[in-house]
Amino acid sequence: MKRVLTVVALLCAIAATQTVKAWNNIGHATIAVIAERHMTEEAKEKCRHYLKHNLPYYASWMDYWRNCPGFEETHYWHSVPVNEKNRQVKGETRNAAYQIKRICKQMRKYNKLQDSIVADNLKYLIHMVGDMHCPVHTKYSPNEPELKQRSVKMKGKKMGFHSFWDASVGYYNNGLKCDQIAEKYDTLTVEQIAAICKGNPDDWAAVNAVEMREIYTLLPVHSEVTEVSKENHERMKQIAMQQALRGGYRLAKVLNEIF
Repeated sequence: MKRVLTVVALLCAIAATQTVKAWNNIGHATIAVIAERHMTEEAKEKCRHYLKHNLPYYASWMDYWRNCPGFEETHYWHSVPVNEKNRQVKGETRNAAYQIKRICKQMRKYNKLQDSIVADNLKYLIHMVGDMHCPVHTKYSPNEPELKQRSVKMKGKKMGFHSFWDASVGYYNNGLKCDQIAEKYDTLTVEQIAAICKGNPDDWAAVNAVEMREIYTLLPVHSEVTEVSKENHERMKQIAMQQALRGGYRLAKVLNEIF
């Protein structure tokens, strides 16, 4: 039976890779590395105790499990839906910010939970805190069609707008590993990091909702990515790395507060 379950899990993981819509592995791993650079020793020790691995090991875990039996609901926990006024859709629980807050509340008494529950909660947090900062993970209202997903081109081949932003950390740091990317960009001062970490998931989502509207003007419908102006590319790179840093710093904050 154990072997059968292992095979099923593997098949689900393989299937999930065909429909991943989040930071790709490089983006998620980079965010997790940044987080570890700013976690307290106690928080890192607790995470290692429950996870048996470092944070990057589970950074993309939710993407591989959301299509598996028992995890279907988590398919909707990767983004934050907002209305035309940039406010979260009222009562929508299929929302990364909502789920992060729910799990953090449950984890206040983590030492009273089963180890397996704590481990799963950590895996969710590692992924969702990063995911809500992916530039395309603010889900805008259907009443704003100009902010819907669109097709672009990469060297003449059709590519999803979402797919480009998922891969943006790796695209703008071609050849670098996630720890090298973290080393290159994680240079902010203590004061700057504190300002970024101020507030809670709702506050972070509100800022994203306002700021991420810009990405739809930087990469127009059907545009060729390689022919976008240098100025637009510089701005897109800036946004991608800004969001990755925000995700990493805020993930560290969340885990430090839990432990």
